[in-house]
Amino acid sequence: MNIKEVVEFIIGEEKMRSRKDLDIWCRSTRRHKLYEYVKRFAPEDWGRFQAPKSEVRRTYEELLTGYKDYRPRI
Repeated sequence: MNIKEVVEFIIGEEKMRSRKDLDIWCRSTRRHKLYEYVKRFAPEDWGRFQAPKSEVRRTYEELLTGYKDYRPRI
């Protein structure tokens, strides 16, 4: 699995829809819990990126509501 697939799987399994849902799931660990899951299930992809946490963050910000959309408007 790659980083995007793992993040999508976790969000789907935990039925997360928003930033608040992710905050509740991670509790006081900030995003450490999510990063550790992704690192465990996608170790090859994790090592491929210079900043794998940024890739995880980009993915969940695209999938969940409550984050600003930085994509360019056409």
